[in-house]
Amino acid sequence: MVLVLAATGCHASNPYKPTDPTQASQAASALTSLASLEDTKAQLVATMEHVGQQISTAVPTMKFAWRHDESRVGCRPPFEQSDGQVILLPSYVSDVPIPEPNWKQAYDITASAAKTLGTESVLVFKDAPGDHDVQFSNDTGTVLRLASQKAAVVSGHTGCRLPASKR
Repeated sequence: MVLVLAATGCHASNPYKPTDPTQASQAASALTSLASLEDTKAQLVATMEHVGQQISTAVPTMKFAWRHDESRVGCRPPFEQSDGQVILLPSYVSDVPIPEPNWKQAYDITASAAKTLGTESVLVFKDAPGDHDVQFSNDTGTVLRLASQKAAVVSGHTGCRLPASKR
């Protein structure tokens, strides 16, 4: 679904061409109906922590901790001309991977949490023993992701949102 939004502002012959002003104005206006950037971030952080805690309860050898810093980036078309921003959250990491017998349970925990965020579109990047990577997203650009290889990582980003100061 995210591709549908992006496709409205992109041009196949020139993906760097700015969104048409009318479409850009409509897209910017649509951002006012969404939660603020700060509220979306708070909800996503709480969800990521919940996922990590639930997985740690199921697999006591796993302990999650925040790694790296958040960063902010501008929005993709058709929102690139708006005051919106995207927060790329720090990773919530366990140095221990999810044991293969527990992968389905960890997936289910994350899928359930994704529903509370409204991120129900599923994209599986990898699904092999000891090598898993799945992303849950929605049409407004919010992403929750779970991966497990040599470590386990819960990650996410807010999608394009207006900061409270710009609403």
